[in-house]
Amino acid sequence: MKFKIIEKINDILLIQMFPFEDERGQYMKLFSDQQLKEIGLETKFFEDNYLISKKGAIRGLHYQKANPEAKLLTCLKGRIIDIVCDVREDSENYGRFYTFEISSEDRRFIFIPEGFAHGFLSLEDSEVYYKSSNYYYFDDQYGVSIFSKELKLNEILKVYNIENLIITKKDKGLKVI
Repeated sequence: MKFKIIEKINDILLIQMFPFEDERGQYMKLFSDQQLKEIGLETKFFEDNYLISKKGAIRGLHYQKANPEAKLLTCLKGRIIDIVCDVREDSENYGRFYTFEISSEDRRFIFIPEGFAHGFLSLEDSEVYYKSSNYYYFDDQYGVSIFSKELKLNEILKVYNIENLIITKKDKGLKVI
């Protein structure tokens, strides 16, 4: 088996990759529908996305209401704090934030199901690859502010020695839950 679920928190899955390694280097399978089904993940993905972010860049937290999407994400270079917020209004965890440190060294995926806002903070220059279970719809974009009190962003920035936060005007204006 190339993938194994190592943690499950409120339907969010942390998945370990197991690369093949020999004297030439490493080979990693970044996606296998068959192997994901073997661990119980039966989501169909429609788009692949590749993001290059500078240290201190924050993206999100974004979601779509009418066209919800699940994401399967990994960090190919660098290190990030992946941030997820439950936006399912009927959930007992509505508005709750979850953070996961993911790096190119740990060889992990995070699976974010539909109904969660998602974003990440680059702890160093990073390259992130993710699959999406739906297409991007410009008119169906919503978000949750990274400045929500429960997230405690200032503490995260102190712990990881991030002095300069890079954030778009759009993301600065997202609603606080």
